[in-house]
Amino acid sequence: METFEGHISMTTPMVTPHLPAVLVQMLLEQGLSAHDLFEGTGVVLEHFSQPQHLFSYQQLSIIIARGLQLTGNPRLGFEFGKRIRHAHMAELGVALSCVPDMETGYQIMRRYQKILGSAFNLRRVDHPNYVALIANKLIPLGSNYHFNQESWLVSLAYNLSRGLERPLHELDYFVEFDYPEPEDSTAFRELFGDKVRFSQKHSQILVARELTRIPLVGSCPTYLPAAMEACEEACQRSLRPISLPERIRSHLRNLLEAPPTADEVASHFNMSTRTLNRRLEDLDLHFRQLLKEVKFDMASQLLRTTDLPIGLVAQRSGFTEASNFVKAFREWAGTTPSRYRAQLRSPETL
Repeated sequence: METFEGHISMTTPMVTPHLPAVLVQMLLEQGLSAHDLFEGTGVVLEHFSQPQHLFSYQQLSIIIARGLQLTGNPRLGFEFGKRIRHAHMAELGVALSCVPDMETGYQIMRRYQKILGSAFNLRRVDHPNYVALIANKLIPLGSNYHFNQESWLVSLAYNLSRGLERPLHELDYFVEFDYPEPEDSTAFRELFGDKVRFSQKHSQILVARELTRIPLVGSCPTYLPAAMEACEEACQRSLRPISLPERIRSHLRNLLEAPPTADEVASHFNMSTRTLNRRLEDLDLHFRQLLKEVKFDMASQLLRTTDLPIGLVAQRSGFTEASNFVKAFREWAGTTPSRYRAQLRSPETL
């Protein structure tokens, strides 16, 4: 039986200074003082110029909250996201600067995202015409939730534009947030136009599949293997453990043909079902939601990469009846499994 202590620690230093340094510089430029931002946190300004220094989530959470309060700017995360470049992402950023296309970039980002100690885990979902990157939180974010979601999704959109060397308004994409539209959404509308949506099921960016295959002019594929090797070494040094949702998803994938119940999963992780549910609720998640995500991630992968009959895809994705699978898949993807497979493989969607 595997032991799991709960949430990723809020007090253990595990976040590199690369991205926090960008935020602090932005706040100092706006007239805030280091004393007001760092008082009582144990953080000093010199820490942000020391690449080997690590911050805790608690320290950064306090700094973000004070930044929001002292600037009075609810769109602080939005402005932060616009500043983020690959150069601010340590070894991961070097690798992203070398990739031949955005598809490779997304694969590398998801594989090595723990290098930065991010409070999010990027999950990919393949739709017939779009690739979706969903930002699932790894720690309770409280009042900083909007800041974090906006910073990551704005950054992803901006770097999409930079990578393709085309203005955002010319690209086929959508940015979605899982909370209502702010009273003043001017910043969103000016940047995204009609490509931003609120009150959606997930906070995510959806990028047209055809854009992910376009060769990037500024890529350096020759150096990519060395950059990925550096990422592997950085991951080995990272202190961030695997989160509870990540562990549950991995456990479910291994047993998907006969999915375990919430009680069985809780027992596997040496906790009560009540504790399991409470810890997931702290991250705005539920066990059924995780199981559904894993089922459809598996189904989409099998439909995309194999010629297995629909009945066998259903079985391997945790469904006992093909008819139930087809009905559930249609509700999830808006189309049948057969049409989904055909759309993914048609020239128009490659």
